[in-house]
Amino acid sequence: MRFGPFEADTTGRRLRKHGHTVRLRDQAMEVLVALLERPGELVTRDELRRRLWNHGTFTDFDVGLNTAVSRLRQVLNDPPGSPRFIETTPKRGYRFLAPVQRQPSVAVLPFVNQSPDPDGDYFADGLTEELIGALWRIEGVRVAGRATVWRFKNQKYDPQTVAKELEVDAILEGTVRRVADQIRIHVHLINGQDGFELWSERYDDDLKEILAVHDRVTNCVAQALKARLIHRAPANRTHDPAAYTAYLRGHYLIKRHTPANSKRALEYFEEAIGHDPGYALAYHGASLVHILYTLMGEAPPAEAFAKAEQLLEQGLAIQTDSAMLQNTLAMLRMFQWRWQESERAYENAIALEPLNPHPHMMYALERSFVGLHDEALREARTALELDPSDPMMNFRVVQCSYYARRYEAAVRCSRTAIELAPDFPYTYLYMAYSLLATGANEEAWSMAQRGRTLGHGQALCEGQFGYVAGILGRTTEAHGVIAELTARRQRSYSPAFAIAWTLLGLGDLDACLEWMEIALNEHDSYLASALVFPAYDPLRSHQKFIRLREQVVPRLRSLGSTQVLEYNYTSQRKAPVK
Repeated sequence: MRFGPFEADTTGRRLRKHGHTVRLRDQAMEVLVALLERPGELVTRDELRRRLWNHGTFTDFDVGLNTAVSRLRQVLNDPPGSPRFIETTPKRGYRFLAPVQRQPSVAVLPFVNQSPDPDGDYFADGLTEELIGALWRIEGVRVAGRATVWRFKNQKYDPQTVAKELEVDAILEGTVRRVADQIRIHVHLINGQDGFELWSERYDDDLKEILAVHDRVTNCVAQALKARLIHRAPANRTHDPAAYTAYLRGHYLIKRHTPANSKRALEYFEEAIGHDPGYALAYHGASLVHILYTLMGEAPPAEAFAKAEQLLEQGLAIQTDSAMLQNTLAMLRMFQWRWQESERAYENAIALEPLNPHPHMMYALERSFVGLHDEALREARTALELDPSDPMMNFRVVQCSYYARRYEAAVRCSRTAIELAPDFPYTYLYMAYSLLATGANEEAWSMAQRGRTLGHGQALCEGQFGYVAGILGRTTEAHGVIAELTARRQRSYSPAFAIAWTLLGLGDLDACLEWMEIALNEHDSYLASALVFPAYDPLRSHQKFIRLREQVVPRLRSLGSTQVLEYNYTSQRKAPVK
């Protein structure tokens, strides 16, 4: 929302003045958002109290609110005696005085494939995602996320109904027909309120001109919504049709992650690089596959991360200002436990594409790992608001809530996430942990079993299930997990941390610590989660765990995250029920 020289990002909780970020503390920002949501109306002090301190954590509410409003006035240069923005009604509340320009919004619905070859779906889907990414470059325009719009793929819909459901001002829809290297694209921008076209155009071009089509569409949408571009289109883009087609195929497959799809996606990304070595995004795609290999327990971290590192170096040498390259670099640095570098890269990615939910979603995990739980939840909720139907965005709120020991909130969020994505295994497993913490053991076991089934034998899911089984005294199932995961390690790589997880549930702390040391030596990707995972409370006073923690977080103090190292976890720990 814009007012005077200011722009407030109410989703990301950020304030800018003349385009430059202004530092504003959380409570003051929350007061501003509350006022901006109802300009011209009285927002009472009691409403603000419930919004800011609804858990009763602040005993002197009047002093706290007065301080927050005073700080807000100072940043806005808005003296109470002659206010331009905030009017005080004594003992009652506050009213926002200035006109507020709300953020326009648009949803890009999945383009319809009209190519004679059904395999053209990957091209239509890729075009849709490329346009979503291109529209993120428009200043002050909210763009509905990929998962939010994807449920309308191959469905008949009424644009006005969809606009109302997605709470957007406009709908961008279209068709694409590709024959060999010729493409025909019809694009329509429709007013969500009355259903009339704001703009439409047809493009008949060679495939090598497809990126120019993205730019023309983006500029036309910006003009129709009376907005402006904040970032120019990247200069280092491919004009090679074969490279672009290979990248779209790889991108299509990586969204449907299975070991077979990942292997084929990597081949396509490498093919794209072969056709055009200057195509930066292809390096992002190939690097991401290698990172996912180790996150899914399919490749040793040292081997996969070395390949990802090399690819990212090449991609960033071509294009530094790519949000996706910066986000992938941040992921790599996070799992390498290079915390400060990871934080910088995430902040770079968010600055480049503030409305892209993926950097926010991944940054939330990094903030959790370093113990900054309020920041983690803020980033996770920002990602969720940007793409509320995406399983990962919903899961991240659940995960961050659990790490922050807000178990009831984690359970509530889990139920919503499962309704939206009933086939996503990790939500069930983190819901099981949260249910254990609240004493709901029977439902926890049911959720853990469902999560394991949906995990299809993935090592991480097996280990998480094994932990719940051990805690609940299901020793046969827990020992079966250990036997299977140990056998896998004899055949090929399988993460040691998954075995440690199950041993922790069984209460075999010495064996658990031994496997954690193996995981440390192998640089297991998720070992950092043990720093904040409540289940590891029984180990925190052990010297082996302390030494392990010091190797994973040697520089956390410089980030101001001393609560990770000094927080008294045992004061909040409940004894497991066997």
